[in-house]
This record gives sequence, C-alpha cells and structure tokens, in this order.
Amino acid sequence: MMSTSGISPLGEAREELLREASLSAASGREKAQEESGPARSLLVFFLGAEGFAVDLAHVRKVLRPTRIARVGGAAPEVLGLMNCQGEVLCVLDLRRILAPGKETAPAAAEEGKFIVVVQHDGKEAGFLVDSVRDVRELPASSVQPVLDSIDPSRARMFEGTVACCGQFVGLLSPSACLNP
Repeated sequence: MMSTSGISPLGEAREELLREASLSAASGREKAQEESGPARSLLVFFLGAEGFAVDLAHVRKVLRPTRIARVGGAAPEVLGLMNCQGEVLCVLDLRRILAPGKETAPAAAEEGKFIVVVQHDGKEAGFLVDSVRDVRELPASSVQPVLDSIDPSRARMFEGTVACCGQFVGLLSPSACLNP
C-alpha cells in the first residue's frame, strides 16, 4: 500500500523515526555543549619531555626550519630571522622565554625540529620546538588553573593547564610569549 506522497507507510514511519532521532541527537549535542562549554582546539608540542599547548586560533602555521640568520645584539630569546615564504619571520627560543634569567643550553641544531608560527594582536613570531604531537579538541571547561608548582615569574606565560597525551601540559598565553 502506497500513500499519496509515493512513500509506503513503513517508509513514512522510518522517516519520522529518523527525524526524531536527528532532533534528539542535536538536542543532546547542544546539552553536552552547554554542560562542558565550547570546545577549544589546541596544538600540543614538546620541548624535551615537557609538554605545552597553544590555542589553534593563534597558530598561523607549523613548518620545518630553514636557515636561521643570527642577529647580533638581539635579546637572548631571539634565535634569529628566517625567510618564511617570502616574509621575514623572527624565530624565538621558547626555552629562554619560559625560563627568563635562567641559563639554558644554546639551541641545538634545528634539524628534526619544528617552528610553530603564532600570531596574536598583530604580532607574529615562530617558536622553535622539539616536536609537534597532536591537535586536540577539548572542552573549554577542561582548562585548569596554572599549577601551583610553577614559579610565579613563569606563571604569567600560561593561561592554564590541560591533561593531554597522558600528562599535564601548560597552555601557553600567546600574548605573554610574544611579549616576553
């Protein structure tokens, strides 16, 4: 038996069930988002064994370093300048930025490393990192305060802490890292 719409009663019932399931799923997603807040997409990377993340909204690109030209008289955190697709990019030593005043080993060869290009409030720079691990989408509610064990002079560099990749990683503040 066919209805006037050309769909059998069984087909109409199936369509109605699918419509209800779709509405229910959408409602469930909205409820879950209300409970956990909006999601944040984070780029996770490492300096040695220490993990860090930065909001993907501030990441312009991730690339392999090419020749970095040293700049005489530059601040200790400035590794140098690099040609990035026809533009001059300032490359910073994130280790020195995160440990101001603390003597860090000179930057090792760039081979096998990455540069994470971050942009915030019209400023842009590349951070030399050892490895890029993943892009994670986490509920905004999963961002915890900066760990108490972080030195207060260093704490301003972070927005908080997130559990990721089996450990706690520091969520960097692009503004603070670009204005050390």
